[in-house]
Amino acid sequence: MPTCEVCQQPANQICGGCKLVYYCSRPHQKLGWREGHKFKCCAFKIQYSDTLGRHMVATRDIQQGEMIIKEKPAVIGPRITCPTVCLTCGKSLDPKEFHSNWDYYKCSKCNWPMCGPECEAAEVHKPECKAMTDRKYKCDIKYQGPNKVQAAYCVISPLRVLLMSTSNPLQYENIMHLESHLEDRINTPLYTILKANLVTFVVQVLGLPFDEETILKVASIFDTNSFDVRSPDGSRRLRAIYLTASMMDHSCKPNTKHIFLGDDFHMAVIATVPISKGDLITATYTQSLWGTLDRRKHLQTSKLFDCECERCKDPTELGTHLGNIYCSVCNNPFGPNTEWRGAMIVSTNPLDETAPWKCEKCEHFILSKQMVWGNNALKQDLQKLNKTIPNEFEEFIEKYSQTLHPTNHLVVQAKLALVQIYGNYKGHSLTELPNALLQRKLDLCHELLEIADKLEPGWSKFRGTLLLELQGAMTMKTKREFETGKFTKAAAQDELMESLTLLQEATNILRIEPSMKDTLELKITELTQLLDATAPET
Repeated sequence: MPTCEVCQQPANQICGGCKLVYYCSRPHQKLGWREGHKFKCCAFKIQYSDTLGRHMVATRDIQQGEMIIKEKPAVIGPRITCPTVCLTCGKSLDPKEFHSNWDYYKCSKCNWPMCGPECEAAEVHKPECKAMTDRKYKCDIKYQGPNKVQAAYCVISPLRVLLMSTSNPLQYENIMHLESHLEDRINTPLYTILKANLVTFVVQVLGLPFDEETILKVASIFDTNSFDVRSPDGSRRLRAIYLTASMMDHSCKPNTKHIFLGDDFHMAVIATVPISKGDLITATYTQSLWGTLDRRKHLQTSKLFDCECERCKDPTELGTHLGNIYCSVCNNPFGPNTEWRGAMIVSTNPLDETAPWKCEKCEHFILSKQMVWGNNALKQDLQKLNKTIPNEFEEFIEKYSQTLHPTNHLVVQAKLALVQIYGNYKGHSLTELPNALLQRKLDLCHELLEIADKLEPGWSKFRGTLLLELQGAMTMKTKREFETGKFTKAAAQDELMESLTLLQEATNILRIEPSMKDTLELKITELTQLLDATAPET
């Protein structure tokens, strides 16, 4: 029988957090927590290996939907370049919202744009403000029109870490022990600019006692370890370092998702699938709907490592074919090989960006640089489309239907845009959609859910959002068919119960998302009312 962690007597109450420690009573559990278990109670441990470096491993079985980590940022601040934002809360600033003189509210001491007096007085701004005012430095950012990108913000986040060396030396040391990869970045064009701007600002303008290597190391630690932080409404976008979460290994098919909670941007890491004891706990540092060429290029550039996960090794990307195109020889309508219609071009070695791409049936091949060029050209075409006009996305899909596989990542992104437009945008709401487009939305949701089940299975936000879109379209279709007499009350009830099952799963996935509470409650109310309206009379 297990024994109590405090008194070593027989115990049957297990710690709900780590599931590793037992207590004989509630008072001893509280005592054990105060005496140090709170610092050890977690479902993971940090390990080191030559291949992975520091990484996170589950110390017990972790349930789907379980919160593994909740962590406040060690440091948070603006991105390297961004539109004018408040240094304290990160809100994008527009003088029209705050003042009538076509300029921002400015900190009364250092002159940096802020929301107002409350943000000016915030603790996070005080150290940098003092460092600047002590040297009589005044920020000179002026309003130059909406969305004007400012390069001056590159100094703020690194400066906040450097100032911790005296205000919070323990936190400073913890951050400085993170991987930087400075040796790989030092001669890049970006770091040549940072040498001129960031180092000059810290050393010459502010007169702080740091050498060039330390300053650039801090910048590189940010680039290697920071998370892109966004508020639910999109009004704030920053970058932050989370000391524990940064230990998670990357995977292009992760077993966790993360969200940001509250105005102080606590990060919650949540298991999207069951994780077994001993398994790696993984996150993704790129976009799941990008093809392997784009994902690996992004990781090489931003995080300085070559991903060799299961998905990246597979030429078909776990059977999704996100990076594949049709073979122009086998799919030539006048060609001799009619039995090879649908044959695809796949990479001969996905882990080598210079490897040629070859048809899976015939001997036709394409050089890697041709694939990269074509991918980039079509990506630019996609990015030019108006995000509110569905016909442009439909035309893109049709235009490249003989070239791109139906689940090529560019087609998938176009289809996802259509799912978001149909049923949600003005002029295309569910009540306004003709039956043909309503069915189109249903078909697209089913297609994308098949991809989500392979790339982001379980309780991922991608799957949850698709389930919610599918449920809404199914409910509208049932409502129309009931009102036109195509469905009896019993048949409508059966269809609505299927919609309810989808809504329940979507709610399980999305209820922790800060911006989804009202939407989910409205969906549940609407579906409940429809179920009542179609209930058989008693």
